[in-house]
Amino acid sequence: MVDDCNNGFLALDPEMRRLREALETVAPTPLPVLILGETGTGKEVVAEWIAGMSGHSRDRFVKVNCASLSESLVESELFGHERGAFTGAVAPREGLFEAAHEGTLFLDEVGELSPRTQAKLLRTLEYGEIVRVGSTRPRRVDVRVIAATHRDLEQMVRDGDFRQDLYFRLNAVTLRIPPLRARTTEILPLAELFAGRLSRRLERPAPRLAPEATDALLAYSWPGNIRELRHVIERAVVMSKGGPILASHLMLEAPRVHALMLEAPRVHAEVAGIRGDVRSFERDRIVAALDQTRQNQTRAAELLGVSRRTLTNKLNAYGIARPRKKVALEEC
Repeated sequence: MVDDCNNGFLALDPEMRRLREALETVAPTPLPVLILGETGTGKEVVAEWIAGMSGHSRDRFVKVNCASLSESLVESELFGHERGAFTGAVAPREGLFEAAHEGTLFLDEVGELSPRTQAKLLRTLEYGEIVRVGSTRPRRVDVRVIAATHRDLEQMVRDGDFRQDLYFRLNAVTLRIPPLRARTTEILPLAELFAGRLSRRLERPAPRLAPEATDALLAYSWPGNIRELRHVIERAVVMSKGGPILASHLMLEAPRVHALMLEAPRVHAEVAGIRGDVRSFERDRIVAALDQTRQNQTRAAELLGVSRRTLTNKLNAYGIARPRKKVALEEC
């Protein structure tokens, strides 16, 4: 799923076209939407498209990655706080729900929320009101909520890690985005799209994909989906130095070879920011490995070809939420 600037996103695969038809039906309604899909499939693009077609204000689209919120501040970020509510709260502050009033709030990785925060989110969805941390006065909010996750929320409900009542509230409409490996007809068009975009920024002609490169792209499983494809192509554009993109520029060898990225190889970049691209690619490989192993850090480290300690250090360095042990849901 990729924004194509004109029609919202690029949808070439038959399954993606059916998804788009569903979006056109759902978007104008006020119903909450739950978007499911692997990491990197384009859930945020879908959420932005829905918000743009929604009856709520198109100018108020607030997004937050729940996995990036610290446990101590998540409620303050979502619902706001009053002055003196906790150490450091020197002034009252509105939360993301208030910021999204009469608009859309996108809760990415909603499966990472703690049981306590899940309970407060459920109340907000049921009654249309929030209570700031340190306050007892409810505040009315009119917010359309779009949630997304790469996790299996139904299994989390069965395991006691996610509230069943909240799950029912979030999935009034559920949209599933297929992984890139299930829609191979989009791989080459997307690769050409990404190559063209970066080439325009570099003020150079878009490079062509050599036959060996197209074969490699189609043969790869893309565990990081579209996000990984974009990083791979952008790096290849730089490494090709204006010539055709070869298979060697893609660096798509066996999965364990990708572990070499964890050792931060020195790449002589032609443009500023290539180091950031490499870090993004590395982060996506780690997230993909965790997804593939169901958040088992030991198995993910083995898949990446590094020690568990190295993986743990990388999780901390990139701010990737460490898999939590199961906890019992609080009673509300």
